[in-house]
Amino acid sequence: MPKIEIIGVYPIDAEQPVHLVELWVRGAQGKFKIGDITQEVPGEPPDNWQCPYLEKLLSPSGDKVVADDFELMKRPDLWSGDMRLAFFFHYLDLELPLKTPFGEVQLPAETELPDRLAMIEYEEP
Repeated sequence: MPKIEIIGVYPIDAEQPVHLVELWVRGAQGKFKIGDITQEVPGEPPDNWQCPYLEKLLSPSGDKVVADDFELMKRPDLWSGDMRLAFFFHYLDLELPLKTPFGEVQLPAETELPDRLAMIEYEEP
């Protein structure tokens, strides 16, 4: 079963609270729904929970975008082995885990956005 490792959680300057989340999917074995990565909002039904926005597949070193959210859906060849992903997540609660198709994962403390990720730009939804 694939495993999720969080690389970093970076606050983004925007009108709404939003973070860029960077993670590894170790041992991916075919397509999974990135939209199934979510976070419970206590007292709200799952349909109201947030999910990734503007997903990017990164190079193994994390300094280049290999594919964006639309290209990822069209390229099954990208969905195997280790995948380094980055995506925006609105209203992230750092105290709660992310729920993923491969189990829950705790979030680390937020840190400053690394220069190598400056090429990923946030767009208001």
